[in-house]
Amino acid sequence: MSPQRCAVAGVGMSKFQTKRDDLDLVGLYQEGAVLALADAGLDMADIDMVVLAQSPDALHGIGHPEQTAAGALGLHGKPLMRVNTGGATGASAVQAGWWAVASGRSQACLVLGAEKMGDATRGAQEVLNKIWDAAYEAALPLNTIVMCAMQAIRYMDRYGATEEHFALSAARMRTEGARNEYAHLRTPMTVDAVLATPYLAYPTRLGMACPRTTGACAMVLVSEEVARRLSAPLAWVRGFAARANTYFMGDKMGDCGPNDHGLYHDLHLAAASAYAMAGITRPAEQLRLVEPYIPFSVMEPGELEALGVCGPGEAPKLAEIGHFDHDGPMPCCPSGGVLCANPISVSAMARVAEAAQQVRQRCGAHQVDGVHTALGAGAGGSVQFFTVGIFSTAPDEPCRRYP
Repeated sequence: MSPQRCAVAGVGMSKFQTKRDDLDLVGLYQEGAVLALADAGLDMADIDMVVLAQSPDALHGIGHPEQTAAGALGLHGKPLMRVNTGGATGASAVQAGWWAVASGRSQACLVLGAEKMGDATRGAQEVLNKIWDAAYEAALPLNTIVMCAMQAIRYMDRYGATEEHFALSAARMRTEGARNEYAHLRTPMTVDAVLATPYLAYPTRLGMACPRTTGACAMVLVSEEVARRLSAPLAWVRGFAARANTYFMGDKMGDCGPNDHGLYHDLHLAAASAYAMAGITRPAEQLRLVEPYIPFSVMEPGELEALGVCGPGEAPKLAEIGHFDHDGPMPCCPSGGVLCANPISVSAMARVAEAAQQVRQRCGAHQVDGVHTALGAGAGGSVQFFTVGIFSTAPDEPCRRYP
């Protein structure tokens, strides 16, 4: 049995910000759902399944929000599943929704999630500081910032990248985010301004790091039969794949070949699998833009190279000549990316949603010209979970850069 074709028919996003005192977490679910359903021209009666993207309860301070979400979304007699893969959660949830539609189990699936990190009693950063094995790795001491800084140092040693390259990426994304009405951080920064901010963990500076964000995101995924009845613009799912790696960073250091902590090997494997589904053999030529998961700009070069949009060690030099700019050959995070909004439960969903919205020509001031095929990706856990989704204007034509 061939997979059922699946399209994104609706997307809804909050305007991301530090806190929302007007809505609780379930209220944010409802906000995202209403926006996405209106965009698709559907209502909850048309939805036959919901996938909830939600990070661990400690981050938002609410126990088992899926229990109240089911009633608040009117899901009496309909299935709901909750997904969590750390920072990759949002993209993993969309992948689960795609599986449901592609398998024929769902004709219209609502994927949604929300984040209220500012509501956690002890603070999100304190929670994130305690996710590693105390006996094995906590003595470093580790947190998400240090983890990614260690990757950057390994990349710098391998390819000669500099702090200035990471600052250039940060300045570009902050400038892009200023055009995105949904972004949390909307103040442009120059390279010098980024380099003037204090270190968090060398080589990562404050200006290279994401904020703590509140907000919702939702997507409506439908079968071809339903899609053909809708007037909403469509982004067809052409490929979706995920890979996982070890939780222990020490196992990715030393003589470990391609599975080095600085190389994002499992992102490369996930992308290769998604490319095979989509018929993409030359990603640098066939993709029009990419929205990878980059909460710290030091991650950008390694991720772009793992995605195959440039060769090993090439990303820093290409960034110097504007290759990844909004008007460049391969825009990277024209939305401003996770660097400009990081509601952890849905940060990765926003990446695939942005890719789909670019294909649907729904990105307003940060719309890129001539988008035919776009990629969104999530990363999570101890940089161990990676999910890649590819979207196109056509369900089966060869993927190409321009229509």
